[in-house]
Parts: sequence; structure tokens; C-alpha cells
Amino acid sequence: MRVTFRLCVILLLVGSLAAYGQVNKKIREYDRTFQLSIFPGISTNGISSGSYYNSFSLNLFGGLSAGNRILEIGLLTNNNVKSTTGIQLAGLANIVGANSFLNLSLSEERSLINTEDFEVNRKGIQVAGLLNYVLNNASGIQLTAGLNVVGNNFRGVQIAGFGNSSGETTVGLQLAGIYNVSKESVAGFQISALFNYTDAQLSGLQLGMINKASTIKGGKSTPPTRARGLQLGLLNSSKAMDGWQIGLINFGGDARGKQIGLINFFSKYPSKEQTRMGTPIGLLNFGSKGSYVRISLNEVFLTSIEYTTGNCLNCSWIIGSEMPYHDQNQIFNQNALILGFDPIEDTWGFGYGFQKVLFNKFSTRPSPLNRIRVITYGMKFMHLNRDMSFDKTFNLLSRANVEYAKRWKFLYVFAGVSVNYFIYESVEGSEEYKIRSLKISTGNVGEFLSELWPGYSVGIQFNI
Repeated sequence: MRVTFRLCVILLLVGSLAAYGQVNKKIREYDRTFQLSIFPGISTNGISSGSYYNSFSLNLFGGLSAGNRILEIGLLTNNNVKSTTGIQLAGLANIVGANSFLNLSLSEERSLINTEDFEVNRKGIQVAGLLNYVLNNASGIQLTAGLNVVGNNFRGVQIAGFGNSSGETTVGLQLAGIYNVSKESVAGFQISALFNYTDAQLSGLQLGMINKASTIKGGKSTPPTRARGLQLGLLNSSKAMDGWQIGLINFGGDARGKQIGLINFFSKYPSKEQTRMGTPIGLLNFGSKGSYVRISLNEVFLTSIEYTTGNCLNCSWIIGSEMPYHDQNQIFNQNALILGFDPIEDTWGFGYGFQKVLFNKFSTRPSPLNRIRVITYGMKFMHLNRDMSFDKTFNLLSRANVEYAKRWKFLYVFAGVSVNYFIYESVEGSEEYKIRSLKISTGNVGEFLSELWPGYSVGIQFNI
């Protein structure tokens, strides 16, 4: 029994040593200054060309080598089995790492697989008609009319007529006619006509019709960072956004940055961290908090109605209060849609405004003395109409306003003042715009007239 056990142990040790010898067996590689190739395998390096590193290669139709050091030119394709450097020029495709086990015995293949630091990388310049491909990492420049594809990380410049992609991170520039993809993160620029995507962090710029990132870095990121991110397109999307989104439709998720668009989507819930939320600027904002309806009269219209959407800048998670931890006021960003009407003069107008709304804080705990007083200030922009039809002439009223309100039962009563600057197109024979204030002419702005006047507003506010 003991003899059998010892024999088994000896056999296991011998097998392990044999396997160790196979794993660490050195793979054959050769160096050459120059290779001339007609097809892969038909070259000055013979049928084992996949085992040669060349300084220079000229491939009439296609070439194969372990790698290239300085310059490789192929009428159709250049194919490198392992890492390569220098310049590659191909009519169709440059491929680095297409078959890393070519010309290897079974023991050599196992050795390569079990080498932990085995990678096929590319440093330098690749120029191809249709495809540049690198199995693992690449740095430098990739230029093609078709696709640039890097399996893992890319650092440098990718320019493609159709698309660029990297399986992990991109540091630098991706410029494409259709799409750019960097799976794990982008630190730099993604610019395309259609689609830019990263499934992780964006630090830099995405410019395209559709932009998608998991997170966008900015000034309110945790932990703090100097990185900044911007999405600029028709549709922008992120799960957490600390930078900027500028587009027609913006999906911000946990938005702590700036959103500027026609429609903005974001989370309505405050952050559990002691940080400020972002600023949505748009006509419609979904996820809104602090919306209100105002009915008022002013020097322009006897009846003015405002409906707002926006968010809370500094609301906390304190149940029943949501008062900020440190600020003296609870602050809301609100976008106002405005409609004005004067039944006496038969005039009307419409516009948009951005308002900061400050509710007083008495205590961070729930208290009836919280939100008794409100200060509102901001800018409003309106188009005026001389009668009940739509006035097709250019006119723009800019109104800087500040208002004070006090809670009375379930609503707020407010009064305010404003400074108004009006630019309009003069039409001979047309009536003047009806304004119940002292107007001061401020001369011409190009071909338009301009006026300035003080204004007022009085009304009530209903919080939604």
C-alpha cells in the first residue's frame, strides 16, 4: 500500500514538472530586416513567416509576420500575429493579432495561453482603406474609410469614415462618420454624425445626434475631480450627470450638472449626499419638483399666467422638511411658460422665463414656520402681439424681475418690480404696443427700435 502511494506521488511530481516545462517553453521567434511577400506564406521568410519580426515589409497582395518594427506596406492586407510598431499602410486592412497561435505546436500554444502578460498591442500609425484592427491595446493614429477596432484600450487618434470602437477605455479623439464606441470610459472627444457611446465615465466631449454615457464627470462629482464632461447633440443620455448636456432632449438621471434643451428628464429625488443638484433649463422638465402656477397682472397684461417645471437645488432627505443642511433658504430652479392677455386692449403675448425661487428656512426639522416667505428672481422673455392675431414682426421683451411673496392659507400672495428692455421692428401704419408704464426710448439696434421701462407685478401663487 505504501509503495503504491509513493509511486503515485512520484508520477504526479514528474507530470507537474513536465507540464511546467511545457508552460515555460520558449516560443521560436526570428528577426529580419526586410520581407517581400506575395501572399501569406509565399514570401522571402517562407511558410513560417508568422514567426518573423521584420523591420520593413512589402506585401504585394497580402503579408503575414509575427510583427513589424518600422514600415509595412500592403496592396491589400497586412497581418501581424503579435505586437507591432511603426507605420502600416494597406489598401484594405491592417490586422494585428488575428491568429496568435499560427505556426505553433500544441505545447507552444499552451505556453502562450498560460503566459499571464501575453497581449497583442500596436504602437504607431495605421492607415487602411477599410479596416484597422488590434487585438488588445493600441496607441497612436488609426485612419480608415471604414472601421477602426481595438479590443481593449486605445490612446491617440481614431479617424474613420464609418466607425471607431475600443473594448475598454479611450484616451484621445474618436472621429467617425457614423458611430464611436468606447465600452468602459472616454477621456477626450467622441465626434460623429450619428452615435457616440460609452458604458462608463465620460470626461471630455460627445458630439453627435445621439450621445450615451453612464456617468458624466463635473464639479460636483464624488470624489472631487478636475475632469469635466459635455454632451452636445439632439438626444443626450446618462445615468448620473455632473457636467453639461445641451440638446433637444436630455436624459440626465441623477443630474448635478447643467441641462439645456427643449425637454429635460432627471430624477426628482434629492441626493443622499450633502451636495447641490444641477440646473435644468428647458421648456418641459420631467422629474420636476417645486412647480407652481401664478396668476398676476402687470404693466403689459391685465392677466398673466405662469406654469413652471424644474428642480430643487439643495433639498435634503429630511422627511417632512427637505430643508437644506447649511443654506438659509430652500432654493428651486424653475422654468416658466408664460401666457399674457389683456381683454381691454385685445392684446396678448407668450414667452419663457428662468426663475430662482427661495423659500425661507426656519428649521431643518418640520416646522410651520418653514416656507412662509418666498423671494423669486430671474429673467423672462416674451413675444408681444398688438391685437388678437399673431404678430409676425420681430419683437422681444426681456424682463429682469424680482418678487416677494408671503404665505396666506394654502397660497402665496406676491408683488414685484422689473426692468424691461424691448426690441421691436417698426412697421409704418401699425399701432404701438400697449404698455402701462413710462417708456424711455433707447435708440436703434441695427434696423430695430428699442425701449426701456420700469414694471410691476401683483398676483397669487399656487404650489403644485
